[in-house]
Amino acid sequence: MKNFSYIKKITLIIMVASLIFCLGLGIGIFFAEHEEIEKQTKKLEKISQFGSFSINNKTEYSKTLPKVIAPDEKDYNKKTNAEPLRQNHNYSLKKKNHLPKWIDNSIPVFKQPEFSYIAIVLDDMGLNKNIANEVFELGGPLTLSYLSYAPNLIEQTTIASSKGHELMLHLPMEPLGDQDPGPGALLVDMKNMELNQRLNLALEKFPNFIGINNHMGSRFTSNSKLMEFLISSLKKRGYLFLDSVTTSGSVALKMGRRLSAPVVARDIFLDDVDSEKEVKLRLAQTELIAKKTGTAIAIGHPRKATLRVLKDWMHDLQQKKIQLVPLSAIAQIRLDKIN
Repeated sequence: MKNFSYIKKITLIIMVASLIFCLGLGIGIFFAEHEEIEKQTKKLEKISQFGSFSINNKTEYSKTLPKVIAPDEKDYNKKTNAEPLRQNHNYSLKKKNHLPKWIDNSIPVFKQPEFSYIAIVLDDMGLNKNIANEVFELGGPLTLSYLSYAPNLIEQTTIASSKGHELMLHLPMEPLGDQDPGPGALLVDMKNMELNQRLNLALEKFPNFIGINNHMGSRFTSNSKLMEFLISSLKKRGYLFLDSVTTSGSVALKMGRRLSAPVVARDIFLDDVDSEKEVKLRLAQTELIAKKTGTAIAIGHPRKATLRVLKDWMHDLQQKKIQLVPLSAIAQIRLDKIN
């Protein structure tokens, strides 16, 4: 009996020790994950109005901006102190008393005080109809950027628009290296006439989009002369340019300020690594940027892992005081701040 009692005591001690060990391990993992997010976003503290920071060798641009925007419910402004976001647009071309297309084709949203605002842009849309249907059914509004060489663009974008998502044109541009950017790409050795022809052809693919962002394009967006031509051409037509920031050498933001043209840059790539863990980490970083600066722009792709994480992530936004908004809304905030 004494031996049995002794064994029982030893067993109890082992069980308690194991429990303490597991508890400590769990706490350690939690703080390790939190520390990883904080570590990779620590440089945010040093962001200036046009500063930059790097994550996994990707250069991320952001700005210190005010907090505004809110849901697009028809009667929302009657229930709250929300105000329409369409305000000053001196930085954009006005013709015949009409708003530029990036404003006219935008999804209307409203200010909501004390919220931070995130735009999610999904690139490479238009090539996979099955996964596009999954995208359409996500909550939103999302900003969907369609490749200029995708098939049936009018049909696809009409459905996307009817689901409440904002539209963009994803235009191939020449990258560094020998990777093929795709049909109709803007290349650095082209003359302005040929660039203009390709640009016009792309802009006629489908209606009601707010602007373009570059597909690849690390070589093209680093060329000041070519970017001056592109951004001035877009400004004349009333479109904005979203810099995907595929290179730290991009001159898009600088050229936008110089030409008083509507140009903004993304802050985070969500899925350079195609895994749910990666997307969750990048969304956490996106939230930190939004909380610190008022707004954040993240670019992802229509991939299974990305869509699964986004679907779950959208459920908790209200509790976090984060509003998911179309890209045009954040562009208006950032550009109004500059002007």
